Amino acid sequence: MAARNSNWKTNILLTASAVLLWAAPARAQAQEYSHAAWDRLLKKYVNEEGRVDYEAVRGQRADLDIYIRQIAERSPVSHPKEFSSRDSQLAYWINAYNALVIHAVVDEWPVKSVRDLGKLYGFFWRKKFTAGGRKYTLNGIEGEFLRKQLAEPRIHFAIVCAAVSCPRLQREAYTAENTERLLEEATRFYLNEPRNLKVEAGANRVTLPRILTWYKEDFEAYLKNKRAPTTGHVLVDYVKVYANEANRRALESLRKPHVDDFEYDWTINDVRTVVAREPAKGQKP
Repeated sequence: MAARNSNWKTNILLTASAVLLWAAPARAQAQEYSHAAWDRLLKKYVNEEGRVDYEAVRGQRADLDIYIRQIAERSPVSHPKEFSSRDSQLAYWINAYNALVIHAVVDEWPVKSVRDLGKLYGFFWRKKFTAGGRKYTLNGIEGEFLRKQLAEPRIHFAIVCAAVSCPRLQREAYTAENTERLLEEATRFYLNEPRNLKVEAGANRVTLPRILTWYKEDFEAYLKNKRAPTTGHVLVDYVKVYANEANRRALESLRKPHVDDFEYDWTINDVRTVVAREPAKGQKP
């Protein structure tokens, strides 16, 4: 009787061990892609205004290089099981875009503008970067994944092209858990900044960021999909969705307003950059 009990207990233990051994690879395979190295860099070298200390990153670039290697090795295309949710894919491509830009600037530092990294905006259209073993341009990452496949208009306030007029670079890496929160924060912050929204009620005029004009179709598609109320101007209507109370009231006081763009300043978004009073003219990258 004692022998039978011993054998029964042994079989139970062996079965449990087998289950654990079988489950371990599955857990490892499903383990979330880590953005820890990128998060450390952002917290250490990006200030509250979203400016980057490129000189310091150049001298202490271990985390940046680690993260760039991670991007090169794995992506939602090459390892889809690691990025099963939409938010995890958004997090990867937003972080990848921003990290690749900073890496390129650091490699050529010092530079006065990201436009110096390629003629006629070639930095965005022609320079190839590796993600998940495949080559992409920055515009390819933005257009194919963030705009087309994931169809997320708020990415225009999250991806940063290293220019002063770009959105603020957030001091926190995007992850599957925080992507929705960070996108909302980035959008509301950018669209309510005085440098990006000027309402002149007396002149029935509103001035908006040039980014909105460049990507008008994305914001128009959002309003259409959400069946949001429209007043005749897509960009003004989109800004109203995210405007704070004071700005929303000011926008609602306008009647078919004249809409202007702020000029785009391509000066590098370094912590030591002194912003010109009159922004330099620019074109869509």
